[in-house]
Amino acid sequence: MMAGKLTHRQLLVSILALWYDLSFKEIGAAAGMPQKLVSQCLRPLAGRKDLSDRSYERLLSGLPSSPAAIHIVAAFLETLEALESDDLTQEERALVEEAVLESLRRIRKALTEAVKLSRATPERGYPTEPGEVSRCRHEADALWQRLKDLPEEARLAVVQVAEEFQTWALCERVCQESASEASRQVERAAGLARLAEEIAERVPGPEGWRDRLRGLARGHSANVLRVFGNLKPADATLEEAQRLWRAGYDPDSVLDPGRLLDLEASLRRGQRRFEEALAALDEALAIGRSPGRVLIKKGFTLEVMGEYGRAVETLLQATPLVESLDDPRQLYMLRFNLAVNFTHTGRYAEAAELLEQVRVLAVSRGDENEMIRIGWLEGRIAAGLGKHEEALKLLDQARSESRSGRWDMTRPWLCWKNRFCFWKRAGPPR
Repeated sequence: MMAGKLTHRQLLVSILALWYDLSFKEIGAAAGMPQKLVSQCLRPLAGRKDLSDRSYERLLSGLPSSPAAIHIVAAFLETLEALESDDLTQEERALVEEAVLESLRRIRKALTEAVKLSRATPERGYPTEPGEVSRCRHEADALWQRLKDLPEEARLAVVQVAEEFQTWALCERVCQESASEASRQVERAAGLARLAEEIAERVPGPEGWRDRLRGLARGHSANVLRVFGNLKPADATLEEAQRLWRAGYDPDSVLDPGRLLDLEASLRRGQRRFEEALAALDEALAIGRSPGRVLIKKGFTLEVMGEYGRAVETLLQATPLVESLDDPRQLYMLRFNLAVNFTHTGRYAEAAELLEQVRVLAVSRGDENEMIRIGWLEGRIAAGLGKHEEALKLLDQARSESRSGRWDMTRPWLCWKNRFCFWKRAGPPR
């Protein structure tokens, strides 16, 4: 019979045997198999089916390899098979494989460091000691710095294997990052919401406390669905988040009790259920810890409702609260929204004054999407001040940049595209 190629399992066993410098006789002795049978199992024969599960397991038992070594060789063989099945050129294939190897090196390094550090990590449940909450949040900031530049798969792998990263404070921090990214890079926001849910599932402590964390993370998954425009799935996901939150407990209100409420308000606004959105925001304002953010959301909701005067009043109410914080993102949102509502109410000079402050904040944050919005706002102000040629130029540029992909039009900012067209047709409102 003609000789054929070794099968996948034969290759794996043979590579490990070579690596450990073992003969068929030595493998057979360790596995309780005759040398002749080992030889038959590993001999290349044409038309041979792969090793049976029983034979494969017996041969592996004769090798001093760890499960990790088996996984590594299996991955190596899968990579070789992929090289034969793709339709890339040699140069393209080399680029792909170099990128894959570099990614694997980064993942291995991150996982190794995380696991080593976790050896001395004490078990942490519900924070009860004085100062523990602030300490945990400080540690979460440092953990996030180590995670933020990793690919999504690597971040998930780290939190799955390293107990150091399985903390309530890191779950909370990742939720915050997801909410922040939702207005800029919605795919990244989705990955962060998934990461938060993964952490919440692994946090130690009482089940009720973990339910609260699961509810918080799930609420941010609902928020991502809302931003994508998937309002029905978002509603169902938020309902599940609220159920988990209510089933859980947090007697010291470590987590912001108003957070799910203001996420609900954003969804109700997207559903055009404005009165429910305002009611949720009022409740969040009464019990939550971020009154500035809640008032900014309330101002935006009122703007969408066409209640521009009330929106201005609400945003002015938020101003001292937000300015007292060291949060450039909230400050940007406050001043941008206030400037927009000044234009709605004909206060173009005040909007122009705010515009320069908004521009400084946007430049410091380095966000291209924000710069496009500022271009749109500048065009709107120019139109209101009677500079029509300049306005049309600025609005056309902002619309062009949004369509070129620099501005993700799946976001709620899609409504601005319609406003561009309105401004070109009708000019500023009187």
